[in-house]
Formats: sequence, structure tokens, C-alpha cells
Amino acid sequence: MRFIIAFLLVPLSIAACAGEPPPNPRSGGVILQYHHVSTETPSITSIAPALFEEHMDYLANQGFEVWPLGRLVAAVRAGESLPPHVVAITFDDAYVSIYDTAFPILKRHGFPFTIFVATEYIDTNPDQYLSWNQLREMKAAGATIANHSHTHTHLLRRNAGESPDDWRRRIKADIEHAQTLIEQHLGDATKLIAYPYGEYDDDVIGIIDEMGFTGFGQQSGAVGPTSRFEVLPRFPMGGPYSAFEPLKTKVATRPMPIRTVTTSPLVGDNLRPVLTLDLLRTDLRQDQLVCYGPGGGRIEVKQVSPSRFTAQAGNDIPVGRSRYNCTMPDESGARFYWFSQLWIRKEPDGSWYPEP
Repeated sequence: MRFIIAFLLVPLSIAACAGEPPPNPRSGGVILQYHHVSTETPSITSIAPALFEEHMDYLANQGFEVWPLGRLVAAVRAGESLPPHVVAITFDDAYVSIYDTAFPILKRHGFPFTIFVATEYIDTNPDQYLSWNQLREMKAAGATIANHSHTHTHLLRRNAGESPDDWRRRIKADIEHAQTLIEQHLGDATKLIAYPYGEYDDDVIGIIDEMGFTGFGQQSGAVGPTSRFEVLPRFPMGGPYSAFEPLKTKVATRPMPIRTVTTSPLVGDNLRPVLTLDLLRTDLRQDQLVCYGPGGGRIEVKQVSPSRFTAQAGNDIPVGRSRYNCTMPDESGARFYWFSQLWIRKEPDGSWYPEP
């Protein structure tokens, strides 16, 4: 797994001269992403009910403010000063365990939450997926029901023989159909969308932006005013990523103070993609900036100029979806700035990898 990550650390005065004000350090929050809340579903996307309850108890007991996702996004967009610890809770795919198991726990704490629903699944199998009545009940209790496409398709994949224009029409129609169904069954729906499988590329982002949606991925990190609102990060909370002790670090993270990142995750012939990040502040612990590749292996970070750092792992990007995470202690040393980048690599013959 080989990555090249380049960090351009720009002095604050230069950023200001470019017309880009430094980010408000208090304008940020963390979004958690869950799927199943069950011990009888695929482990990689599941969290045990007792552990989920432990997560929620921790947020409540430690004084975290749990906000509706739309409220958090709007506040960050506006550059408002947020409380020190703001969290939003999300679920993907509309599994019935959200209603049966998570909903009672969330109600007990009075926590709002968002469900990104793939609408084709609704009312199809009561043992596996939610019904419109269950969604209606949760919405009445403060939940936000949002778009996860209709068919839960891989948005960036073209069908055999499909032209770019036909692909665009198909993807837009799939997303629009989901939005229409949500509105028909539940009333007005906010324009938030979570990418199925967390996959996106520049073309998908262009469609989402054109349609007026705020998009959410599955790469980790905190949300801040310089985040890309077409692909906001969330911390996955399934399988090995649901452990309780790391949760404490994740919910306390802060958004890396960087210029908007425009790197596409889709890897072509160059299996060592380059990412450029510009820090907007210089009063940071740059000597403690570290990056990790898939599998948790540490990436060597080198300083190549007073404001530039590069990092490279020793192996090619693996086939499929992979990520690296970069962290740096904040000024207090008690919390971390965090940024994650998604990479997507096809099979060597150019075909798409199967889902596990």
C-alpha cells in the first residue's frame, strides 16, 4: 500500500493575503456513522447493542452536545462558534435494528439522529429493514430521514456500454427518486446524502453539488469550515472501529485546519497518488504530524521546506477502498486534529472489485 501525501503548510499571513481567513477553531464537530446495532449481522458493519449503549452513555455523562446533523452542518458552514464538544449521530441503510435497538437508547438520552435510507429497501423485509411507519415514528421523535440513493448502487460505476450522459441521467434519477419517496411518505426532506459504500469521485461530487446536496462519506475525521461540504467525513463505528476506548479520542477530535482538499480518491495508473494539504495556521505542533496507511502502518513524513511536508508508504495502494489518516496534537496536547483521505483502486485489468 503506497501513498504520497504532501502537506503545504502556509503561513497565516499568506492565507489572509489570499483572501482566505483562518478557520474559527471553535467551528467544528464530529459525526459518527453506524449501520447495524446487533450481534447477529455482519460484524464489519455492526456494533453490539451493549457497546452502542456504552457509546451513548459516554456522550451523555461527559457532557457532549448531540445536535441534529443539519444543525451542525449549517453552523459549520456559517463559521459559528460551537461548544467545545459537538457530535452528530448517523445510521446508514435503514436496518431494522435502528428502530428495535438503537431508538430506545437514543430516546432515553434525548439524542437526535439521522438515518440515511436506501429507499428501495423500505417496507420490503420487516426482519431486516425499516418500514415507512417506523421511519415516520422516529421522525416525529426528532430523527432526520435523509437520502442514501434509491438502489444503494455504486454511484461512480458505469454500466456496460453506458455513455457518460446516460450514466449521469441514471444517477440523478436514482437520487431524485429516493428524495421524492422520502418527501411523499414523510414530508419535507433536507438535502443531505450519504454516498453508498462511501464511494465518490469528481464526477459524482459534481452531480451532488449540482443537485444542491450536502454529501457525506465514510472517511474519518472532524467537520470544520474548510471541509468539503460535498464529502464531509464521518467516523465509522462498526466492527473493529466500534471499540470504546478509541471512541473517546475520536469524539474529541478537531478538524485539521487546512484549505479545501480537492484530490479525487480514484487511483489511475499512478498507484502512488499525491495529496496536497495547506495548513492555515502556523502555531501548530507540526513536528508531531503523523500519517498512517491501510492496516495502521505508519507513513514516513519528511519536511522538505519550512512549510512543506511529504509522506510515502512503502507499497502500492491496494485494490478496493483504502484510506490513510493523518493526525496532529492540538495546542493543548489533549486533543487531535484529524484528516482522512479515501483512495479507490480498480483491479489491474480495469474491472471493479467485488464487495466482500
